[in-house]
Amino acid sequence: MSDPVINLYSFQGLDGIEAEEHEALGHLIVRHDGTITWDQLQAVKNEVWGPDVRAIEVYPVQGDVVNAGNMRHLWRLGGGDFCPDLLRHNPPMPADETDSLCARHGAAWAEAEEVFG
Repeated sequence: MSDPVINLYSFQGLDGIEAEEHEALGHLIVRHDGTITWDQLQAVKNEVWGPDVRAIEVYPVQGDVVNAGNMRHLWRLGGGDFCPDLLRHNPPMPADETDSLCARHGAAWAEAEEVFG
């Protein structure tokens, strides 16, 4: 088994922000001074993975929270991974009617189309 590839980044113009990318996992750990903004986090994602890549941040159930410092965790999505699309560029196609993010998103869009046509 080969060693995991871990890339370290610092960013010009984003003082106090560093990132650690775990390539095989598609995981980006963003360390900051406690004041990072959404725009700065988006800039970090764009710098590391590019502007055409989608990423998500997961908020776990309270019992699974590990808050050990000023860090944010982004997960890179692949082309086939589901992600809510608020601009409706890629309508979701839920595989089944279970309680999944994809199914709920698809149902919400279907309902909105019925109401607003």
